[in-house]
Order: sequence, then C-alpha cells, then structure tokens
Amino acid sequence: MNIVVVVIDALRASDVGCLGRDAETTPHIDSLADNSMVFERAFSVSNYTDVCMSTILSGKPPREHGVTHHGTAHTEENLARIEQRAPQFLPEILHDHGYNTIGVDWMGRWHEWGYDNYGVDGGGQDADSGTDSISEAIFDRITDTVVDLPEPLLFPIMKQYYRRVGYNDFRVNCEELTDIAIDRIDDSDSPTFTLLHYWDVHPPYLPPEKYESQFTGEDRPDESLEKYFGTEAKGPMSAAYQTYATGKHTTMSESKAAYDGAIKWVDEQFGRLVTYLRETNKLDETMIVVTADHGHNFGEHGIFSDNTGLYDTSVHVPLIIHDPRRDHRRVDGLVQHTDIVPTILDFAGIEAPTDLRGNVLPDTREFAFAEAIEHRMQMVRTDDWKLIIPRDLDYLRHQYWYDGDGETELYDLTEDPDETKNIANEHPDVISRLTNMLEAELETQERIVEEATDRSAAINDNDMDEIKSRLNALGYADDDNV
Repeated sequence: MNIVVVVIDALRASDVGCLGRDAETTPHIDSLADNSMVFERAFSVSNYTDVCMSTILSGKPPREHGVTHHGTAHTEENLARIEQRAPQFLPEILHDHGYNTIGVDWMGRWHEWGYDNYGVDGGGQDADSGTDSISEAIFDRITDTVVDLPEPLLFPIMKQYYRRVGYNDFRVNCEELTDIAIDRIDDSDSPTFTLLHYWDVHPPYLPPEKYESQFTGEDRPDESLEKYFGTEAKGPMSAAYQTYATGKHTTMSESKAAYDGAIKWVDEQFGRLVTYLRETNKLDETMIVVTADHGHNFGEHGIFSDNTGLYDTSVHVPLIIHDPRRDHRRVDGLVQHTDIVPTILDFAGIEAPTDLRGNVLPDTREFAFAEAIEHRMQMVRTDDWKLIIPRDLDYLRHQYWYDGDGETELYDLTEDPDETKNIANEHPDVISRLTNMLEAELETQERIVEEATDRSAAINDNDMDEIKSRLNALGYADDDNV
C-alpha cells in the first residue's frame, strides 16, 4: 500500500471548494474529496512552516518535537532542543518497515531525515550551487542600490525583478514539482511514501496569467496594501519585504486574485498526479493526504501575512484523506495535524510509537491546541469557543497587527465565527475552563519532553547556506524569522 502526502503551503481551508469556496479554485481536489474523508475543522499546531511541517511528519506538537522556531533563526539552543527531544519522523518509520521514501521539497535539515530520495533536483535557478546564484546577487545589488528610492520609483523596479527573475530563484514551481514526483514514483518499487510540498500559493503569488485572470479577488476589499507595509510598519514582511510580499499587486483584492490563481494552478497539477496514479493502477492502493501547513490572512484582523496570529484564518487548514478502504464521509469534529501520522501508520499496518497522542482518523478530539513560535502566544479551541493567551507582550507590541495590551481573548464561535468580538470579560467561567484545558495540555507536553532521549540535529554549513538562500527568496529575514 502506497502513501502520498501533499502539503500546499499557506492554503486557507476557506478557499477550497469542498470546504465552502464558491469559486472554482480546486476542482481536482474536490473530485478526490468525493471519494475521501473530508475534515471540515482541521487545525495546524502553529503558524510557521518549519514548525507545522515538523508536526505533520512527526505527529507531535512543537514542544514535543522541539522545533519552535523557523527558517535561519534556529540557534544552537534551538537545535539542541531538537536533539534532546529526539522526534522520529514518518519517513524514518516507514523506511524501517520497507518503504521507499521520496521527499519532493527543499527545506532540508531534519525535514529530510528518513528519505531515500530527497530534494528538487536543482529545479530552482542555481539552487544547488555552492555560491550565491546570479539572481540572488542581482537581488542584493538592487536592494542595496534602490531601497531608499521613493516608492513610485522603487515599486516598478522590484515588480519587474520578481515578475521576470525572482520566482525562479529558488522555488520549483508546481509543474516541475509534479514532474519530479511522478518520475520518482515511476522509478520506485512499492510500497512507496511520497511527500510533495507545493510552494506556489505562498507569497508573492505569481501564477501564470491564464490562472490569475480567472479570479477578481472580489471576496476581499479593494484596499491599498500600503497600510500593511512601509518604513513605519512593524512585524513580519513589513518594510524590508514590501516588494517581496506585494509583488506586482497594489491592492488586497489584486493579491487575493493572484492567490486564487495560484491555488487553481496547483490544483491542476495535483489533478495530473492523481491521473497518473489512476492510469498506472496505483490509486486504489494509495492513501492520499492533502493538507496545508498553515493558513493565510488577507486583511482579517488587520493582518496581511501567513505567519501571524492564531485566529482561524491562520490555523484552519484543509485536510482531505483518500483511503481506498473507506467510503466518502464528511467529518465535522475537531482534528489536528498531530492525527496524520497515526492515521497513516494505521493504514500501513505499523504500530505507532507509544509517545504519539494523535488519533487515528476519523476519530475527533475535544479541543485543538496551537502556539506561535517560541511560545509567544497560545490557543485552545473547542467546538464553540476560542481562547487566545498572549505570553510575550514585549514582542507582540512590536507587531503591526497587534493592538492589544496583553489581555486574554475569548470568542464565541457560534455567534462570532470570524472572531471579531473579544468577550473575555463576559465569561470568566469559560475562561477558567479553557485555561485549565490549556495548562493541562502544556503539562502533558512537558512530561513527554522529559522522557525523550537524545539524537543529533546538527546542520551542515552548506545545507544552512542553501536553506538561507531559499528562505530569503521567499521573504524571510535572516535575523527575525518570527
């Protein structure tokens, strides 16, 4: 029995057709969903890729697998934490049980543990070069030279850079990624595990025009993006990365139209993968998991970012699981990324490690838990309520989107599903109950951490240089990946 896990970076659950989007963004995913388990309320454990991908492939929340930061900001202390907590990742387990393991992604470091074949075959321009790529050097020269120019001059220059050169710096687009995956699956003996990590839905949203032109962004306001960026803005993707995040777009609706076009582009390639599996008689013996690492914000809660806040726009993710042994069903209960590994191991007939606490889907859970990197903010969500507790007020006060003063946030999801009215002062009993849930979960995580044994998480300097280059091309600053 084969396994395929598809992660579409920064894909909001609300923009998937089978989860409620009216526009035809995901016809191929929706077609598979007709014969799959569809989870209407699936949640990530955080809002950053490194953290979420580590959970998807370990079955553990951040404190238990030790990855609580992102990108190049992993310090020696961060890496020591991963070593001490010694997570065992799904490709390692499957490899030990005879699976050929294929990873079509570039994140490297601990993300490539357990794979027989990992990487993207140098698909990005000069991505595997030991030196800076030509396009990266051009980017550095441009930013050093023109960053202080007035916006009317700077914007057209950077728009042309990203449109003509930037996309191919380090990202392999969804067409190339699907080609790589199909080739590797075709060359592999069964059973096979394959991870595909599509990045095209991540900023700066540069799908081919034929996809972008299908959408208008009418579901988002036609407001200027200026309020989220500029020298006075605070927080991720602000001053230094305005040109990265906005690309050629000047309004929220333009950005959303490009985002939707990118979804449609990826969906078409996903359909090509499913067609390949069907035509090679593999589909009926393959579990396919489709999810996202986290969500994205298009102005909700005053945020334009994929890595900010713990509102549902950031942590509600699609989750569709095609299990050829099971009939189609829609599941309304709460599930999380921590449930994916136990479910896959059950499908493969492999006993799950005893320290995994996730469910075998479609079983659901009482509440969902998530926290921002370095434990700066935490959340617990039940069917009816969302509790958010800020922990690092000094940090939060420097974020453009945060206008609070450290107060606890409580939302009645039945009456206020968009989380717009904080009613913490009106329901101290609910606050107490949810806080007890949260504290009990944290105590359990810390107990499991204390029982972990060490392993090495050292990162090769060349590997880190490559990851840094790729992350810079995606808009993550070296010194503040928060």
